Amino acid sequence: MVRASLVAVCLAVAASAAGRNPVFRARRDYFVPLDMLTVADANGDGIPDIIGLGAGVVIVLVGEGNGTFRVGPESNIETGGVYFPVAADVNGDGNVDLIFSGPTYNGTYDGVGISMGNGDGTFQPAVFYQTGNDKFLGSVVYGDFNGDGIPDIAVAGESGIWLFTGQGGGTFSAGALTPFSGCTGGLAAGDFNSDGHLDLALTTQTGFAVFPGNGNGTFRSPRAYSTGPLTGKFIVVGDLNMDGHPDIVLCAYTEPTDVPDYVLVYLGNGKGGFSAPAKVQMSPVQHIAIADINGDGIPDLVGSNGDSALGTGSGTFHKPVYYRLPALNIVTNYVVPADLRNNGLTDIVLQDGDGGISVLLNEGKGVYEDGEWLPVAGAYGCAAAADFNGDGKPDLAMNSTAGISILLGTGEASKPFESGATLALTDAGCPVVGSLTGGGAADLLVPSNQTVVAYLGNGGGGFTQASTTSTPGGGFLAVGDFNHDGKLDFATSGNLLALGNGDGTFQTPVTFAPDLYGLTNIAAGDLNGDGWTDLVVTQDTDSFIYVLLNNQQGGFTVTKIVAKDGESLIDPTQIVLADLNGDGNLDIVTGSSYGGVAIYLGDGKGNFTYSAQLVIPTGVGGGSVVWVSDVNGDGIPDLVVTQAEIGTVGVFPGKGDGTFHTPYYVGAGPSPGDILLENLHGQPASCGMPDIVAPDVTGGVSVLINLSASTCPGL
Repeated sequence: MVRASLVAVCLAVAASAAGRNPVFRARRDYFVPLDMLTVADANGDGIPDIIGLGAGVVIVLVGEGNGTFRVGPESNIETGGVYFPVAADVNGDGNVDLIFSGPTYNGTYDGVGISMGNGDGTFQPAVFYQTGNDKFLGSVVYGDFNGDGIPDIAVAGESGIWLFTGQGGGTFSAGALTPFSGCTGGLAAGDFNSDGHLDLALTTQTGFAVFPGNGNGTFRSPRAYSTGPLTGKFIVVGDLNMDGHPDIVLCAYTEPTDVPDYVLVYLGNGKGGFSAPAKVQMSPVQHIAIADINGDGIPDLVGSNGDSALGTGSGTFHKPVYYRLPALNIVTNYVVPADLRNNGLTDIVLQDGDGGISVLLNEGKGVYEDGEWLPVAGAYGCAAAADFNGDGKPDLAMNSTAGISILLGTGEASKPFESGATLALTDAGCPVVGSLTGGGAADLLVPSNQTVVAYLGNGGGGFTQASTTSTPGGGFLAVGDFNHDGKLDFATSGNLLALGNGDGTFQTPVTFAPDLYGLTNIAAGDLNGDGWTDLVVTQDTDSFIYVLLNNQQGGFTVTKIVAKDGESLIDPTQIVLADLNGDGNLDIVTGSSYGGVAIYLGDGKGNFTYSAQLVIPTGVGGGSVVWVSDVNGDGIPDLVVTQAEIGTVGVFPGKGDGTFHTPYYVGAGPSPGDILLENLHGQPASCGMPDIVAPDVTGGVSVLINLSASTCPGL
């Protein structure tokens, strides 16, 4: 859900465009075309990097040492789609190499691939070792299974377990098969019977099976463990109860979309046997990891859907803490715990199959850097901001199933809002703020069931309903003084204009442009500098933007813009008016139903020229939502953009000439329907570094605190 722009944004442009990135307390998101990833120092600088594998390539996201990453080198390793990477120095040259499973480049056969690292973040073409005729390979395990001191490689396939014994120097023998039918690809190693030899645990269609190792690269007959109706999919090993014996955590489910809200924990007895499974609560996950995330020396669990459960040291776990991920990551493929900043804290890297990577940085004691989430029952995802109670702190009015929920700002970063009044209203749409009586208090206009309801604020956070105006066609709202009488009016994207009476009531609405139909969104501002309020409306089905200049006689002169980037139609949705290049003229920023925004620069006479389209590379649809504000304190307007269907926010620092620096992405989510910028944690307004407020359609609002203000003078 998107909202109309309420006021034109006009920011002074500083003499020097720094373009620096602000820092928000939020997860960081990255978008690269990857299938799976691992974390290791790929370029030898001592800082962990994210190493991603795509179709035939390795892409390295180079670590900056502070938990952020930049896209680094890409290497063609001449493979097909490969999976389950393991980073290790295979040939002993001090460089990180990659081991993985998958097909050769031309699909001739599948097997275990090894790509040697060059030590600079690039990798050599893979050398493959064939797994017979097996085509569906799973996890790779790297360890010494034959006791010669040289690590070997094990991988699961549909025929069983393949073992490639290391020969030294990065070479391996041909694969030896331990036959087994019904395996599903998950594989992990541990000495389960305390005989000093590595054993293997393999996921199966009915649970998992343990293969005792003989210490010479062969294995004895397995012992099976049943999970009833669930199929074992992924398995990890660790000492969860700290008794010196390895335990097992199993992800088991029936289908990728039918994943239970728990994982199964089996405690090992050190003799090759395991306890009955215990269910540990966890959001539906396809992958699980064991790590000490709070520094107490006790193993914890981290799930691939954003859950972390602290261990007790007895093999049981506390209720998990959930960190909201983008809707893109509903079924996340992979999770990797790693100390990304070399500070002794375990951070989390999560990755999905659509190219999305999310990084959660550990703030200590297992708490991760993330936005503040405030539940609002039945929230629809739209909001308007103002100081409703006159305490100098920004507040928020959100639409919900109950009506309009007022959240009062506290000025504290740890708890940005507290609950205020609720204005009961059925089917409340996106609210807008304005002074309907010309007084000092902020008033509200709310569309509802093809009407617009006006509420007069009392200046103390309370409201009184003043009027209900019939607006057939419904739609979004824009406010302005369209007839120049000093009283606030409103226009709707349903092609209606209602003149205000100055007391919170309105005259019967009239059509403002008789020949326009099917409009999407609306914004108001003075487009030609004549002091009269004009309109801009969008029509996404035909990809039109209409500029309506006020003729000062109760009507508008209409100009149509075909909204497209080259030959491709943009399908414009939300409209924001702002001066992006510092020439004193309003420009148009429009969201797109395909994602991203398009920019049209204004000449101050009501004419607009297409400039650029900025795209968020999410790989999913969903209309964009945009806000314009200076978020990094350089005096230049920046763009803050998200898509309605995911929880990633793109921050595009402005250059001051209507163009923008490369964006970076922070996490709100999971599904923000709106974006607003407010100074919620009390830094001086002169710092110009507002916080991001993202009302969410899943029942709450996410606040991303702008930490850049810590460098502001006086703080």
